[in-house]
Order: sequence, then C-alpha cells, then structure tokens
Amino acid sequence: MNFIFLVLKRLFLSKQSNFFFRITNIVSIISLAIGIASLSIVLSSVSGFENKVFDKLSNINGYSTINNLFEDTFNKSDVPLPDIVQNNEPLIFEYIEKPAVIKSKHNSNNIIVYGLEKNDLGHFSLLKHINHEKLSYNDVVIGKELANKLKAKKGDPLILVNPISNKSIFDNNKFLFLKIRDIYSSGIYDYDSRLIFMPLSTAQSYFKLENHISGWMIFDKSINFNELDLPFYQVNLKDRHAELFRWINTQKWPIIFIFSLIALVSYFNLLSSINILFYEKRFNLAIMKTYGMSNKKLTFMFTLQGILLALIGSILGIILSCLIVILQEKFHIISLPENIYFVSYLPMTFSIKESFYILGVSIVSSIIFSSFALSQILSINPSRILKN
Repeated sequence: MNFIFLVLKRLFLSKQSNFFFRITNIVSIISLAIGIASLSIVLSSVSGFENKVFDKLSNINGYSTINNLFEDTFNKSDVPLPDIVQNNEPLIFEYIEKPAVIKSKHNSNNIIVYGLEKNDLGHFSLLKHINHEKLSYNDVVIGKELANKLKAKKGDPLILVNPISNKSIFDNNKFLFLKIRDIYSSGIYDYDSRLIFMPLSTAQSYFKLENHISGWMIFDKSINFNELDLPFYQVNLKDRHAELFRWINTQKWPIIFIFSLIALVSYFNLLSSINILFYEKRFNLAIMKTYGMSNKKLTFMFTLQGILLALIGSILGIILSCLIVILQEKFHIISLPENIYFVSYLPMTFSIKESFYILGVSIVSSIIFSSFALSQILSINPSRILKN
C-alpha cells in the first residue's frame, strides 16, 4: 500500500517531474472520467428505459398469460387448470378479455374489457388505491385518456355495447349500464385510451360466458411452464409486445456503439499519457536497469503506474455517472413526452455489474497500453538513453 502511495505521489506531486507531465496526467484522467461517465450514463439510460417500460406493461398484462390456441374463451370446467398452474395459484388469476363499445353522454369509443375477480385487481399497482371489496356489479375502472375522449369523470354513467351481439338494438339486454368507479393512468396511451376493468362475474354475465375465461394471467416473472399440453400455450410479456421491444433494441445498440467510441478515444488519451510517463522516466529506468534490476520488476513498476491512472479516471467517471443517475431519478431533470415514450422522464438504472465490467476493461487496456509503450523503451540500450 505504501508503494502505491509513493507511485501516486511521484505521478502528481513530485517536484522532479516537470509541470507539463503532471498536467498531462490530470488531463488524461479527466478525459477518461468523462468518457467512462458518458458510457455508464448511456448504459444506465438504456437499461432504465427498458425496465421501466417492462414494469409498466407488467402492471397491466402481468408477466405472461396462458391461453387456449383454438378458442378466445373456454369453459374452465371442461378444461381444468393444469396441476403445475394450481401449485402457483395465488400468483395466477383468471381473466376475460373482450372487445366492446362504450358510450357516455357525449361520445363513444371502441374498448377492450378486462374482467377479473375483485381481489385480483389489487395486484395491478395502478389499481391498488381502489377499495376492491366495495366494487359493485356495475362499477368500472377506465383509463385517463378514455375518460378524456368520453368527456366523463368519476361517478358518471356509461353504457357498454357488445358489437358482435345478434340482439336487436331495441333489446335492453344488448346494453350494460355502468358507473365509473375510478380512473387510472398507466402512462401508456394505447391502454389508457382503450382498456377498462370490471368484475369477472359482470363480464361473464354480460357476454353470456358463465364459467368461461380467456385464460390465466401470471404476476410472477419466475413462473414458466415449458410443458403445457396443447391447446394451452404461455406467452410472455416481451413476446406479446415483440414490436415494441424490438424497437427498443434497434435504438439501443447504435447509441451504445457511439458512446463506446467516445470512451475508446479516452483510452487513447490514456495511451498518450502513459507514453509521456515512460519518456519522462526513461533516465530513471535506464539507471535502474544498469544497476541490475530485471525487466520483470521494471515492467511491474511502470505498468502499475499506468493501471493507477486508468483506475483513478474510471472510478471518478463511475462516481460521476452514479451521481447523475441519482439526480435524474430524484428530480426528473430530463423529461420525455409520455404519449410517445410511455414514460414522462428518462429513467436510469445504475448497474454495479456494468461498473465492474468497465473497471475491468480499463485495467486490461492500461496493461496492454503500458506493455506496448514499455517494450519500446526496454528494447533500447540503457547506455544510449544515458548518453542522450
């Protein structure tokens, strides 16, 4: 440890080193810190954005669903719940999904009805504030964008119409009279403008689907059923929204590539600093070699100096990126249009694992650069260096 402090002192505080040498070391460290911070911030943004979108979608669709390959709805008595599903039943809920038309006093709109048991609605984080036990037969929860389209508010009456029903328009059974119990906002326009929630029994009764369900919704990402018998199949969230996550990946790699190049330029600045370091210390190196110090010891001593420069710059860059991530998550400095990006601000997730990867790359790069520069000096005869 004392040797490391001695090396640091020689790098930055030694009076024997010229001012230009010390400034070059500081500039190289700052350059590397900025490059590392830029790359780390981009990685945090990409990871944070994907995780935030995934979490938002899982709050509405669950992490996956089990459906029937041949039927939109099926009688769960005729097709019992598989044993593997029953073992995880507290995290798996029956649901009905049906298209319909909803009408208020001012407007109408095409919608998707989600019917679930009252207690199961509590697993949707956007519906946790609702007292599910008091949810009556005709109560419905609609999205903020849909409420705006219908020009409706909490407590207003609505009429649900089944567009595929063969009943006469004059038949009152064709309509279901509802009341807005609450309004949710997920931040995802497609859902907030189309999706409504109601009790499962209400949906089954209105659509004449007694004892029928569309499938099971799973709220645990670790539950995967690899051996479901046909006609059942499981579809996870990323498969259900494949186009969206494909778009995220398409945007992700070019951004990471560009900022990786910025970090790479910083590493080349580090190479310049290491070369200047070895040039500055060439006389010391020649004297030590003349007195019998082996190339192995010289390589270790001077490589350590290059590693220390890389570590200082990388650690400062990681600390800087961590502070920026914390500030962004707390104050939402960078905002985004929610109707386009699904989030109102740029989410960031700092990854310790990625930070260790960056540190590892910095150490390896400094060793490679140091070895390259040192090999050039060690190949020169010490007497020639001392003569010059």
